[in-house]
Amino acid sequence: MKLINLKSNKFIIIIVLLTSLFTVDVQAQIPGRQWEQYQNVTDAGFSEEKLALVSQQFNNSQGSALMVVHSGKVVIAHGDITRRYMVHSIRKAFMNALYGIYVDRGTLNLDATLQSMGIDDINPLTSEEKKATIEDLLSARSGVYLPSSYSPRGMEKNLPERGSHASGAHWYYNNWDFNVLHTIFEQQSGKEFSKAFAKQIAEPIEMEDFRQGDIFLRYEKERSIHPAYLFNMSTRDMARFGVLYLNNGKWKSKQVVPANWILKSTSIVSSDLGRFADREGFGYLWWVSKGIKGEPMYYTSGSGGHRIIVLPQSDLVVVHRANTYEGRNVSESEIKQLVEKILEAKSGAVKKDAATIRLTPSYNLPKTIKLDRSTLEKYTGSYKHPFLGYFKVRNEKHKMFLDTNVGVFRLFATSTDTFFPEDLVTPMQFVPAPDKESKYTIKPMFSKDKQLQKAIMYY
Repeated sequence: MKLINLKSNKFIIIIVLLTSLFTVDVQAQIPGRQWEQYQNVTDAGFSEEKLALVSQQFNNSQGSALMVVHSGKVVIAHGDITRRYMVHSIRKAFMNALYGIYVDRGTLNLDATLQSMGIDDINPLTSEEKKATIEDLLSARSGVYLPSSYSPRGMEKNLPERGSHASGAHWYYNNWDFNVLHTIFEQQSGKEFSKAFAKQIAEPIEMEDFRQGDIFLRYEKERSIHPAYLFNMSTRDMARFGVLYLNNGKWKSKQVVPANWILKSTSIVSSDLGRFADREGFGYLWWVSKGIKGEPMYYTSGSGGHRIIVLPQSDLVVVHRANTYEGRNVSESEIKQLVEKILEAKSGAVKKDAATIRLTPSYNLPKTIKLDRSTLEKYTGSYKHPFLGYFKVRNEKHKMFLDTNVGVFRLFATSTDTFFPEDLVTPMQFVPAPDKESKYTIKPMFSKDKQLQKAIMYY
């Protein structure tokens, strides 16, 4: 099935019909440079007692951070909303935003084929596979079933047989499609992806914690020439992105992402989702649900329990995080129950005179110290983790960094032998290796309840 071109005149009627479903009558409120929180949740149109049930469920789960935003202001916030966690597959929604901008400019053409753009891989594409278009990639219908960087075992294990489906004919959630979108973006736009995201998205919506270096390209060149583009991002910055989409791409007076692009991207393009059937629909890199508690929503999802959920009719954005650095996981059903409780807690509209206060996140960073160069150099090297591969510790201009396969993290010394890895948080203690076999290995230390407490780095 080839998809209808977004620019087609025939699409106007569909746009009008869908607008009534996925937009609100009043333009959503936009947060300022810093978030404001309602002083009284009842003034925000929520039941205090029922919101307490939301907080209780979250606190009893493995969730690490939660934000509920209504009319541009925070209803509840739990956990460290400033900490940059991995976003996993939410990265694809960030890619969607840039595609919307550059399709609107005419730089990217949805009908352009892999053949016309010269796209190939280490496993050469067939002439049929090269017929896949940008639109096919955005909707996970390319018909190209090849290995990819940053691919979960289940994704690759269940790949359809090559050549089994024509481009546009079959939906399959494959990171090959999503990674190639990065290659195409940089090739066709002439822009570096991370710089474009920082300039075109993060800057106009005033993200507070995002840095260009929080985008990390992961290459697995034995599998594919196309890298995965990984993000680390804070909960409060992800909430801003959700509000941007809730507000149809407009931030204050600036149209950051075209409204018609967001409407199409968050409308169901595919409903034949196979093992993802419970998610109901997929648009352009966004999941689309017909409703929770009878209310339609669209969302972007990352493994382990990361979500940006947009509920247009209720003017709500929900951001949920889990510390997947430490193996935490919150199930799909748990998150759905949480959203149901949030909707049940909403009892009315925001009062015009609802009082707010500046949201001041509470987080405690350890006291750090400076170490001399010889001490820092002593700890540098490539360390083998028992199941996460190699981590590289390096000293760059008297600053310590940890290079991993999911990003680069700054290390801050808290004592002569212990470091605090920014965002990872779990302490790293450097200890002389007891024997030759242990040198440059990592030993994770767990508590009785199997929570990671620290990592021993044998040098």
